[in-house]
Amino acid sequence: MPGENYAQFIVNTISSKATEEMLDAYSDAYTNYFPNATLRFKQLDYSEAMVPIEIRISGNDLEKLKESADTLMGILRKADNLKFVRTNFEDQLPGAYIRLNNDEANRLGVNKTMVSLNMAASYGNGVQLTTLWDNDYPLKVMLKQERYGSDEKMVDIENEYVSSVIPGVSVPLHQIATVEPDWTDGQIVRRNGIRSLSVYADVKRGVNTTAITSEIQKELAQLDLPEGVTLTYGGELETDAESLPQIVGGLSIAVFIIFFILVFHYKKINLSLLTMASILLCMLGAALGILIMGVDFGVTSILGIVSLMGIVVRNGIIMFDYAEQLRLKHGLTAREAAFLSGKRRMRPIFLTSAAASMGVVPMILSKSPLWAPMGSVIFFGTLITMVFLVTILPVSYWLLFRKCDKVKTVNMESI
Repeated sequence: MPGENYAQFIVNTISSKATEEMLDAYSDAYTNYFPNATLRFKQLDYSEAMVPIEIRISGNDLEKLKESADTLMGILRKADNLKFVRTNFEDQLPGAYIRLNNDEANRLGVNKTMVSLNMAASYGNGVQLTTLWDNDYPLKVMLKQERYGSDEKMVDIENEYVSSVIPGVSVPLHQIATVEPDWTDGQIVRRNGIRSLSVYADVKRGVNTTAITSEIQKELAQLDLPEGVTLTYGGELETDAESLPQIVGGLSIAVFIIFFILVFHYKKINLSLLTMASILLCMLGAALGILIMGVDFGVTSILGIVSLMGIVVRNGIIMFDYAEQLRLKHGLTAREAAFLSGKRRMRPIFLTSAAASMGVVPMILSKSPLWAPMGSVIFFGTLITMVFLVTILPVSYWLLFRKCDKVKTVNMESI
């Protein structure tokens, strides 16, 4: 969390390769190089998750949460592919506990509210008096005492004067209260009103986050948690789980719209279904593209598959339209129409597929974690699917309409 003990530097490099070289050289060497400070090196990406791996434990007993967090951190620190394991409770912060003497305070006209206001004005962020508005922007007016020293000590708090309800009367704090040193948690997080503690971990460079998360889930499945403590997962796993239904829903709508466009175009359900079935041919090419290029399968990969579906359907329309024209208008059999359409439509299908695949080569060469997966899916999927289209689709068309040839032959013989 941003504060006086937090700083962030953004370093721009000349290329992605230079960024990776710098991270490889400095990340492990300087993470714990400086005393009382931790350096976290991170390459900016397009993930919405704050950390790659987050394990949340929730419950009402704070001590059980801390005990469970220590157990989890011990397990995660043993993993070779994880680093910088920590919690969001942070370290305990030093403070002061003011124990008010009610009898003496009431005699001098001082109550807890007045003590709190004086301490907030002197050692806190101040007391808000009112709010001014500059158009749509609120401006808080704060009352805060100006202090000339930055190293406050316990004796300074004891000697702080507190205003009384009696006009013009102020008393030192040590006269009405005792000040004791105290330690408090740096941050207590609640989710849905329940105390929650998150254990964070970063993944080493070159390690797949999804794979290491699956390994952690298998290991923690056998962990016995104290009574009243529950465990859930956040990080990139939660982000993907939230975004995946939306993507799948959009993909289903796209397939549904494409199907109705095909039905409107062909005026035949069977030919529309055959064209839609050809979409499955692109999955092998997309999978090989991800495997060969070694990129992660993410959101942009799914977008690449959607684009690939459009390319496959377009090539299928090019072939089936010509086959239908040969069969219905020129009187060819289904086998002859399938053979000629595969032969004569091979060139336009090859040209359109080659143009589409060459257009995404810059995405692949950029090695961008956002665009490289999408380019790999489209490039390999288009080229590999093209081979399937000119071989499988003509055969499928002949198998679908060969019965029409038998009916036509019977009718000719009867004549």
